[in-house]
Amino acid sequence: MAGEVVPLVLLPRFTTYAGRPGSGSVAFATIAMDVTEYSSAIVNVWRGKIIGTETGTPPVKFNMEQSSDQLNWTTAGPSADFDPTENVEAQYTATLTKRWFRITVALGHASNVVSCWAVGFLEQRQS
Repeated sequence: MAGEVVPLVLLPRFTTYAGRPGSGSVAFATIAMDVTEYSSAIVNVWRGKIIGTETGTPPVKFNMEQSSDQLNWTTAGPSADFDPTENVEAQYTATLTKRWFRITVALGHASNVVSCWAVGFLEQRQS
């Protein structure tokens, strides 16, 4: 039987990320949250069109991560570096086995700009 669910907002609608030209690829991470009381995260992710100045603009990559110490992070989601594609809302589930949880957004090139959001639920552990 599933535990009670609690609303989760990782990236509010509509969060925009922009790189700094000349710095190569760039990644952003949310503040880590303590998920000790939860067994999983069900997260809906959406992103808009990638705006960039480079030909063949590289994709945006999302990654749900977990950590025991906030220093060493491992993938918590379906796979590392997922991309729901432009204007498509996709749902991902992460099994939580460590104390801390966050999501990262990586721009394929520093000249890129993208708007996105990530919301969902945390499922409480069964006692």
